[in-house]
Amino acid sequence: MATFEEQLDSLLERAESIVPPNKLKTAAEKQPADKWMNDVEIFYNNYLKDHALGQRINTILFHRSTGAFEELVSCLESIRGDDAFVNEKNGVSTVNIPKYRAKDVPEYDVFISHASKDKADLVEELYQSLNKLGVAIFYDKESLEWGYNWKDRILNGTKKAEFAIIVISENFFDREWTERELSEFLNRQNRNGQKLILPILHNITVSQLQEKYPSVANLQAIDSSKYNCDQIALLFARQLIKRLKSD
Repeated sequence: MATFEEQLDSLLERAESIVPPNKLKTAAEKQPADKWMNDVEIFYNNYLKDHALGQRINTILFHRSTGAFEELVSCLESIRGDDAFVNEKNGVSTVNIPKYRAKDVPEYDVFISHASKDKADLVEELYQSLNKLGVAIFYDKESLEWGYNWKDRILNGTKKAEFAIIVISENFFDREWTERELSEFLNRQNRNGQKLILPILHNITVSQLQEKYPSVANLQAIDSSKYNCDQIALLFARQLIKRLKSD
């Protein structure tokens, strides 16, 4: 089933190809707009009653006066820009951390450990999906600036991230720094006794993981072929929220 955000985007995309009813003459010409407004009413009843614009949308839908189409588009565009509401409807909530505990919060919510060859077909898109949710990410492309000692910077990142998403593929195998990162995170997880590593299997099987990294094979992993990056980002956000609520 499409997420709230996907349904909202679909309504807005459809609206772009529809001529407003007040610019048309016959009832037949107005049918696409009428159908669109009917779908907006369903969307409103399912999701928007508790939004600040909910009552206004309800009034527009009830009267359907001249200009109703444009008014509804304007309302939906405003809701699309309401990140807190969109995240809530997508299943992501906000946790406020007391100021006195701010120093205890890690610098990064997640460290993305991956092979460079996997950037183009997965990791870059995953970074963008996580970034849209406001997640603090250690991602080498964004976190390693000109002049940094990159080795020290990466090792520091492995120590200051709440979680590590490990994208494990054949490209990951036997690479000095991917294996160094994995070792750092395994040591932290074993030392602290708290969940840290979130594995993603990318174009490999569980048996390949078992053979190569038996210490990781016992951890519940997700398969990149079964989830898109936005879905993975939402799954991660829920893990992060659970951790913050339990602290």
